Amino acid sequence: MKNSPTLSQLSITEVQSRFAHWRTTRERREQIPEDLWSAAVMLCEKYSVTKVSRTLRLHHSSLRDRVLAGKTRQPPVPAPAQDFITIDMVQSHTAECTIELEHRNGNRMRMHFKSQADLNLHAFAESFWSRT
Repeated sequence: MKNSPTLSQLSITEVQSRFAHWRTTRERREQIPEDLWSAAVMLCEKYSVTKVSRTLRLHHSSLRDRVLAGKTRQPPVPAPAQDFITIDMVQSHTAECTIELEHRNGNRMRMHFKSQADLNLHAFAESFWSRT
């Protein structure tokens, strides 16, 4: 006797045929059986929720909610243990600098730097003078 495939081994066409069989044999207003919902949710690991819901003729948000609920039911992966890590930071001397430029036409520029500034201040000044 041939073994029936597990839910994770079912193809989308096999699940589609199971839904079709259920729809032809169900009683009026009967809820979709949980095994069919489980098969649809398992298909969402391979296909998008939209593709599965369209192929199986399911309500998109109902399937999406079941997929999301299945993801939250899984036990959380424990975070790796965090040990305290000491980082030796070399304290460098910090500088503070204020530069004020005023052009004869009244334009002003003020630059204030805290910490080490590896800036080309001469280029800043030239840019200011050339645009005024």
